[in-house]
Amino acid sequence: MIDTLNDHKDDLLLAVERFELVAKATHDVIWDWDLVKSTVWWNEGMQQIFGHPASEVEQGPNSWFDRIHPEDQENVLKKIHAVIENGESNWSNVYRFRKGDGSYAYVHDRGYTIQSEGKPVRMVGSMMDITEQLKSEQARKESEEKVAWADQRAAMTIEGSGAGSFLVMLDTNEVIYSPTMAKILTGKDSSRITRDIFVDHIHPEDMLVRKDAYDKALKTGQLRYEARFIWKDKSIHWIRVIGQYLYDGSGKAVSLSGIVMDITDRIQSEQRLKTNEEHLRTLIEQAPVATALFVGREMIIEMPNEAMLKVWGKGNSVTGKPLKEALPELIDQPFLKILDQIYETGEPYAEPAARCELVMNGVLETFYFNFTYKPLRNSKGEIYAILDMAVDVTDQVTSRQDLEKSEERYRQLASELERRVQQRTEELHLANQELVNSNNNLQQFAYAASHDMQEPLRKIQAFGSRLQSVYAKELDENGAFMLNRIQDASKRMSVMIDDLLAYSRLTTRETEFKPVALNDIVTNVLADLEISIQEQNTEILVKSLPVVWGNALQLTQLMQNLVSNAIKYKFQGQLSKIKISSTDADPATIKVLPKLLQDHSYICLEVEDNGIGFDEAYLDRIFQMFQRLHGRGEFSGSGIGLALCKKVVQNHHGYITARSTPGKGSVFIVYLPKPL
Repeated sequence: MIDTLNDHKDDLLLAVERFELVAKATHDVIWDWDLVKSTVWWNEGMQQIFGHPASEVEQGPNSWFDRIHPEDQENVLKKIHAVIENGESNWSNVYRFRKGDGSYAYVHDRGYTIQSEGKPVRMVGSMMDITEQLKSEQARKESEEKVAWADQRAAMTIEGSGAGSFLVMLDTNEVIYSPTMAKILTGKDSSRITRDIFVDHIHPEDMLVRKDAYDKALKTGQLRYEARFIWKDKSIHWIRVIGQYLYDGSGKAVSLSGIVMDITDRIQSEQRLKTNEEHLRTLIEQAPVATALFVGREMIIEMPNEAMLKVWGKGNSVTGKPLKEALPELIDQPFLKILDQIYETGEPYAEPAARCELVMNGVLETFYFNFTYKPLRNSKGEIYAILDMAVDVTDQVTSRQDLEKSEERYRQLASELERRVQQRTEELHLANQELVNSNNNLQQFAYAASHDMQEPLRKIQAFGSRLQSVYAKELDENGAFMLNRIQDASKRMSVMIDDLLAYSRLTTRETEFKPVALNDIVTNVLADLEISIQEQNTEILVKSLPVVWGNALQLTQLMQNLVSNAIKYKFQGQLSKIKISSTDADPATIKVLPKLLQDHSYICLEVEDNGIGFDEAYLDRIFQMFQRLHGRGEFSGSGIGLALCKKVVQNHHGYITARSTPGKGSVFIVYLPKPL
């Protein structure tokens, strides 16, 4: 019996010794959980593998439980307790176990229950660190999961943002897509589409854009392009396509994942913005005062017009540079600080006769400007630029300064000198108000011409007529001659006043423009001149004339003066011939003519005669007021008709000129705008 006990004791010692040898030899962490005493024993692997010194490891099961990752605790405990409670023999699990440095290792933990009288009393197991083994597999799995999760999240985000998603399997060209994608590309929902949808609906002019994008994507793995797509209702929409090739382990592309977005609104906004910028550029270029933009807090110079470049004296090289770099002489002057304050406050700033030092041809000179800084805001209300408009008033300021010095120096001079100084000051003031007052002055002149000046002439003509009818017999030949001269002079004066009145009305009247048929205008003019045409034995040929953009009354005055002149300036005894025709103006010619409308095309109207003609050396002179190339004895007239024609053409943003050779007739050429 004693021998049997000793044998069992030896076997037990041998088993314990073997267990300890296995615990030391293995690279696993060996543990022994006494389920009755609720204690846990750990071998040296707890410190060697996981970095937990034996002195810091508790003896109870908490030494294991507390180091399980919080997200894994419930699952691990549930399974191990199920094995213990059900009397099962084996348990295993994979979970995360905290190491001594706070990081977590993936472990494969296996346990075996030892039972006594049908109840588990102990569980012995080993814990293997499989972190490194799982890295490649886990990385792959996580990558797949992340891709799937990302695709799901992206799809939700894409659909929520109004975009559509797609996945093309490259080996089969099968397309997996969201319902929104089909609607974005075709305008309608579709449950059956193929990859050809990207080709069938793209605008023909953008096919090359798509091809270039795919060629680049084969090299970079990323697909990006913007193109026009034609919907089933034939409407055109701008679409952005973004994609990413996905590769297998061998580096072969297996699928193309991406999204499509309708960016029509953005493109249209950009086009509107571009149009607005072009309009702004045109306004700045054509502004009568020096104008430029300072963009951003760095005050980058943009779109300076010729007047501003002339003010700065730097040339076009300043464009695109910061203001303080282009004009370093401004650094110690107040203007840069004022511009910074405008960006802070958003308040515009204006100052009259501000002194400014500018370098001209290497010399620092003093100038004076009336200038305005106005902040420009974008659609978000943010200031993105400042508009600078400046008028050089150096001459006025220096004149005023000279005047002030003169007043101080010669204050004791007589009243005549004071009167002259005051007169000069008033002249300067009147010069500044000239544009405002010119319209009123012309209106007053028109009133005087139509009432105050005509009334005396009518009386002269009336009394002259009475003298001729009542006292003709009592006047000798010389008296009758002088009376006839008075009547002729008064008639010429009346005609001249009427012409001046017509000319002034062209300047002061607010003109309404609309499409005007020149055929109707010429027909009415020829009807009014019917008697003159018959008396002068004139033959008039009128070609078909177009519709122009203008004022019917003013165009009637234009045609009446041109035709009247053609009738009047003829060779006596010769059949007079006049031809009225028109053609579309040559665009190359339009470009070189001044002050024409940029957005209108033009017609070229010609009034040709076989009359006496004139020397083209006097071409500019004939369009001036009261200029005549012939005496009144040869041809009647006030000398205002062609000046009136020029004013009418200027009011229509057109151009008038002529060709002529003495003795061979004339051709008057008028450029008038067409309706839009």
